[in-house]
Amino acid sequence: MTQDLLYHARFAGLDWSADVALPQFDAAPASGPNPIIVTQQQIFTLKPPFQTVGRARINVCGVQFDWDQMVRFELGSDNRIGWIAGPEWRGHLPAAFYSSMAAIILARRGMLPLHASAIILHGKAWLFGGAAGAGKSTLVAEMLSTGAQFLSDDLTPLSFAGGAKAWRGRPATRLHPDAAAHVQHVIEPEISTDGSGKWLVRPTQRAADIGWPVGGIIFLGMPLNAEISAAETALAYGSILFRPRILYALPYKARLRTMLMELAQTIPMAVLPPVRSYDAPSRQLRIDAALAAIDRLNAKPATL
Repeated sequence: MTQDLLYHARFAGLDWSADVALPQFDAAPASGPNPIIVTQQQIFTLKPPFQTVGRARINVCGVQFDWDQMVRFELGSDNRIGWIAGPEWRGHLPAAFYSSMAAIILARRGMLPLHASAIILHGKAWLFGGAAGAGKSTLVAEMLSTGAQFLSDDLTPLSFAGGAKAWRGRPATRLHPDAAAHVQHVIEPEISTDGSGKWLVRPTQRAADIGWPVGGIIFLGMPLNAEISAAETALAYGSILFRPRILYALPYKARLRTMLMELAQTIPMAVLPPVRSYDAPSRQLRIDAALAAIDRLNAKPATL
């Protein structure tokens, strides 16, 4: 079946094949075994009863997801995502496909989707978590000036076979223009279509498409050198699940909680302040503080 589809991509260490372009994933020449299939369908096949969570309707057999009047998605019991064009279909998949729907199928595949951005440094993945607007993407972009490589922005997929490993996310990062100006890019930045005023930038310094061992997590949201209690640490780990309301309503929520618990027990965390200033001195202070935090985490012995 995949040979009949025109578009092939890689994301999160997985192969994707589709009958519609997947420009927010990395293009691939062809799909390997057991790809995720994305094809148009005419009607929904899942039947009630459903639990409604935001835009998602969930039951034991799968998920339906509406994006305004543009498109509706259905994930059944296999690895196929069906899409149904709505009256405002624009000929391309919306950003929600590459975020919410991607996270749902990653969870189906036994991975842990995190609301975090990530770099590779010292041969390890360093994740930057925090609330929306904390500056995760900005700090990751700034860290590229230190020789780090870009791994993911906003949605970071983890697997746990043989320890926590982070995988390549989408090839572009969403940045304010002042942050984007410091990033070497593959192609000219695009203006994001979500009305945020941000640019979509594809850094030249991409990490390899392999599973990278996770060295630590840096949580943006507390003062520099703050002492973080065990309770605060637990809350921080629990807060970085991607689209938690939807994912915790899925039939495999217990597996997600187990993986988060394993992450908290084995991967160390440091805290930094959120990004609030964009001048050159503030930028350098952030980079220095992040490098110092990575050095501290890197020096900690692995927890078994």
